[in-house]
Amino acid sequence: MDAFANRTHVRHLIFLVDFLARWEERPACLTPMAYEWCSVFSEVTEELGQDSMQISKSPYWHHRFKLDMKFTHVEPGRDLVHPDDNSHARGRPLGLDHEQCAHLLLRTLEVGFRLADISCRRPPIDLKHTSHHDQIFEALFSCGDDEAIADAMGAWIVGKIPPASSCARYFAMRVVRATPLSPRLRRAGIRVLENNWSTISISDALYLLNYLHVDEDDLVANVFVWSWLLVRVIRSPTGFESLSSRYWHLLDKFMSEQFLAERLQQRDVEVMKSLEEVEDWEKLEVWMVSVWAFLDYELIPDFVEDIGRVTLKMASQRPSALQKLENLCRRIPESDTRDALQPILTRARTEQPLLEPPPPP
Repeated sequence: MDAFANRTHVRHLIFLVDFLARWEERPACLTPMAYEWCSVFSEVTEELGQDSMQISKSPYWHHRFKLDMKFTHVEPGRDLVHPDDNSHARGRPLGLDHEQCAHLLLRTLEVGFRLADISCRRPPIDLKHTSHHDQIFEALFSCGDDEAIADAMGAWIVGKIPPASSCARYFAMRVVRATPLSPRLRRAGIRVLENNWSTISISDALYLLNYLHVDEDDLVANVFVWSWLLVRVIRSPTGFESLSSRYWHLLDKFMSEQFLAERLQQRDVEVMKSLEEVEDWEKLEVWMVSVWAFLDYELIPDFVEDIGRVTLKMASQRPSALQKLENLCRRIPESDTRDALQPILTRARTEQPLLEPPPPP
């Protein structure tokens, strides 16, 4: 990168970056290198006297040069490009301008993240994050190129960089535009949620969830991750009121398949009472299954009376709720929680005589 820092032989670097971007089987080790290069490009932009980097979707300068330089090889372990014998006449020093920096930045992000594995299956990569990257993100998320924004979001997916809340803030800059997200950018947003579910703020998670419209087919992480995330959001002061109904349906499906090793909290009972008060029976039905699953981890006698009252009221009126709770009861091993739930369900069933009895375990 010395040639770039000294603003000499910039053309060589331009062609190197373009060459790497076209390399379809480039190795993952290029990701941290490319991320570090981006910081250099931003720093040089600052040295050029521009307060902030301006990035457009199609930098005009890209069309001013004929990309006909050929390379013989790149020496291992060195950032050195050897042009062919006929290129030395064209390899005179070339001054940098803002558009060139923007082009190099976009292409380098593509080198680092366009082909990166965002499936959450690999350990995160150590990335050297600097204040210059923050300036890059400010410019990128305001530009009109969703592919470039998706490249940038790869940093939060495959790397260890600042908290996901910063990504949510930048992402909000893109969302203000009326145009829909590209499919790749939407997938990148979902991966950020999956990778940072335990650290992202509730307000940011709620914002991203309601904008991304996640479906079961979009999920890569296991259902435990999504169950924890949704429970955290619902427990928040405004979460159960603001969270889209689609996520209540997802939680309903998740809780019918597995248990969360989670203790019941006072807030769970408060959410239950709030849903009962507004008579939102569909959401309450989902939440009561979750509440009894939490009680199975640790039975808390102080809460059992209120929970039992609401359970009986709902299960007596809604056949679907009774069936879900009976299925849950069969999955619970013999315990105090099961002993507390079973009589409630038996009584609720007597008040629904036309309902088919549950299948045998």
